[in-house]
Amino acid sequence: MPNESEDTSLSKESNELDTFSGQYQGSGERRPALVFLRGELLAVPIPLERNEVTLGRALDADVRINDVRASRLHARITTESDEATGEARYSLTDLGSTNGTLLNGRPITQAFLADGDKFEVGDQLIRFEMLDEIDREFQQQIHRLLVHDELTGLLTGKSFFSELRREAARAEAESMPFCVQMMDIDFFKEVNDTYGHLVGSETLEEVGAVIKQSLRAGDVGARFGGEEFAAFLLDADYAQGLVAAERVRSSIENHEFSAVRRGSGEEPRTHHITISIGVASFPDDARDPIQLVEMADSALYQAKRSGRNRVCPYRLNAFSGDPLARLKSRQE
Repeated sequence: MPNESEDTSLSKESNELDTFSGQYQGSGERRPALVFLRGELLAVPIPLERNEVTLGRALDADVRINDVRASRLHARITTESDEATGEARYSLTDLGSTNGTLLNGRPITQAFLADGDKFEVGDQLIRFEMLDEIDREFQQQIHRLLVHDELTGLLTGKSFFSELRREAARAEAESMPFCVQMMDIDFFKEVNDTYGHLVGSETLEEVGAVIKQSLRAGDVGARFGGEEFAAFLLDADYAQGLVAAERVRSSIENHEFSAVRRGSGEEPRTHHITISIGVASFPDDARDPIQLVEMADSALYQAKRSGRNRVCPYRLNAFSGDPLARLKSRQE
């Protein structure tokens, strides 16, 4: 017969979990959140911290959804108390949307949500979940992995376009300018051929860090793949956009990049690279965000054709002489 002090049971306290590294304490209260399973906000966990949360395309929606099939104010989630139990319950209401709201595949006008329910707003598929602290951290990690380039930590190209469309709508509504920059490292193949692909990857990582440091807080940088990068600058006119691009260009030109891979034990050596940048401005060049990217890309190729290691605006005919010098003088 076992000693009374011994515990031969497999049961544990409800707030504990055995792991290979020891005992882990429970993660606390579960709170309601929306997790996007499809669409531009894929894997984004959005906590429901208000009694009413609206979803739609409008700038004043609590959860903005950039989807042409979503109405401006498409649906609302309301938190209320169950009269019988006193527990919180969550109600999903369609706000007379054009394409309707589907809950678990069926159109609804109003219905209560249960943990794990899935509903559709436009082309977005969203899951209602009760998440604890660990669940929320996990979802945030997944989101970071999906939207950020693993090497540089900048946004991926897809995430860049999502953010750009969102901010373009805000700029249009608030009559604010912004600029788009497209960037490409000059002769990057020579880095790989001379120092090897591992040094090339570490060089790209450092380029991402330099771009991030050169941009203002609130500006958004991205890596489009390979040696191509992009950025958009909020509330920035042409002058500010070109000066910011020149700041990136000169920072890359003057930075000493390591010519030996990390941890190799070789004698430290450095190498230098340059970058070419094209700039387009809203609303001067275009109002459509995708068109602005295309214009900035066209300006980038002009910078390449003009000798590389330079900044080129899309509207070359708008400036005589050195456009960057002229724009700088306007700011002084």
